[in-house]
Amino acid sequence: MAYATFLPGQAARQPEQPDVLGYFYNNGGLSNQKMALSGLLLAGVAKRTAINLPYIHIKDQRIEAEWLARFDDVFEIEPIISFSRQFGIPQIGMVPSGERGGWPFFFTFGENLKRSDQPVAVQLLLMALIAIRPKIVSDPKFNALKNFVFASLGVQTTLQMRIERDWGPHAQGLLPKTAGKDDIAIGFDEILRRTANTFPDLRLAYVTADEFSMPVPKEEIRAYALDRFGIRLIWKSDLIKLEEFSALDLSLIDFEIARYSPRFIGLSYSTFSNLLCLEKFANQRNSVTGHFIYNHPGEILRERSDNGFAILSAEVVEKNWSDRLWVEAEPRSA
Repeated sequence: MAYATFLPGQAARQPEQPDVLGYFYNNGGLSNQKMALSGLLLAGVAKRTAINLPYIHIKDQRIEAEWLARFDDVFEIEPIISFSRQFGIPQIGMVPSGERGGWPFFFTFGENLKRSDQPVAVQLLLMALIAIRPKIVSDPKFNALKNFVFASLGVQTTLQMRIERDWGPHAQGLLPKTAGKDDIAIGFDEILRRTANTFPDLRLAYVTADEFSMPVPKEEIRAYALDRFGIRLIWKSDLIKLEEFSALDLSLIDFEIARYSPRFIGLSYSTFSNLLCLEKFANQRNSVTGHFIYNHPGEILRERSDNGFAILSAEVVEKNWSDRLWVEAEPRSA
């Protein structure tokens, strides 16, 4: 998980070329970056044109500085090349071009995800998404951590605590759009209460969160969960030294641990939670079970039935058109 990082001002950038698509880097979180990357791959396929892969953005919420890493230091390059060859992207460049952001490609991802009238196009999008494969999954240290969490500790449930300091203001901005039909601003106590109501026998859970940005210390949440509900919470800082990893690595660790968890509990307004479900659906090519949301109004969690395609809780728990997606013909190679 060791790789070089550098400031944006130190990063090489290709001159603009009208027949090459690209962007310098996307300044969102890990999930937003994966969505923008998928959109870039889709654009390369649609236009049959070369693309330059961007830098990967690293942002620690505690400091102002932004850092970058080379794409192929963070993600495997072979799956990208394989996808490009299969679907007609003529060339992959490793030195980025374009401006900071890549948001048009990000929005392309979201728009294409809704195309229930074009199942083959949606399949292509999902294939682009799972071609973005982090190197961390083959790292011996990560695999030792994963084995300890699941084989030694016996964790069966991963619980997303989307309560970090940046979430509060964002959730308040979203509330008018939910028309009071989604509980997106609840705290850790209500998340735990609904979890315990749904799974009264639950005794152990791994928690995903940006621990540096928690509104209260993890020990306070841990004590509350154990005293009130008999649930023991495990955080990654219980298992590794956070200071030895970048913010990007910590996000990757949480995402990949959650990927292997038999049960996941999250928030349907979180790109982390939705991409986790989408990627599982894309990889296994049948409907996802064992993914729950805590933002549906009521006393209990609700199981997802949307395979990660929806955001509103009422739509998340309804049967989704995507159930039949992989029954349709798959995208043809170029």
